Amino acid sequence: MEKIKSNYKKVNLADWKRAEHFAAYRSQMKCGFSLTTKINITNLIPFVKEYGYKFYPVMIYVITRAVNKHEAFKMAMKEDELIVWDQVNPIYTVLHPETETFSALSARYDEDFTTFMANYKDIAEKYADNLHFFPGTPPENHFNISALPWISFDSFNLHIADFTDYFAPSFTIGKYQKQGEEVLMPIAIQVHHAVCDGIHVAKLIATLEEYCRDIWTVTKSQV
Repeated sequence: MEKIKSNYKKVNLADWKRAEHFAAYRSQMKCGFSLTTKINITNLIPFVKEYGYKFYPVMIYVITRAVNKHEAFKMAMKEDELIVWDQVNPIYTVLHPETETFSALSARYDEDFTTFMANYKDIAEKYADNLHFFPGTPPENHFNISALPWISFDSFNLHIADFTDYFAPSFTIGKYQKQGEEVLMPIAIQVHHAVCDGIHVAKLIATLEEYCRDIWTVTKSQV
């Protein structure tokens, strides 16, 4: 994977309204939490079909755009200081059917839809035959996406032995299903409680729902 330049700003803990919560969940009672829900992707399906896109990269774009709108999901520790990246890039899993293993790839995020899709395509072609877990060096400013397209689920939890000071969120999406006139997709979100509370996850989910509902508007100047 190409080396991606990363810029950030430092968080002034003296003025940060979550400073006490950050200190508590980082040091005293280290914990994260996960939440599983279903989001409405009804409008995403005809969009993908109309323009001939694959569903997975479009969903990666939507999630990445939503994540980049909310600072709580762009935080990290750097040189023992809390920072907020200007931008984070998705690390996503891609299955190798012949070995039933996967690689973790990363495409540079760009708010311009066609640019991101081109970046995704370039990475897919570059590492198509590479079966390594990490074919390249993951970007420092990242978050995680994985997919279980074979199964729909009501709950999904990652069990990470030690994620001390690892604040990048992880998303897992499952098989979408039609319910009445709607198409719903399960999505699990795991975060570190030091930088993220339930209200932040709720706001992110609302953004995801908005982008999926208004997908033509979100990408209208880029398709």
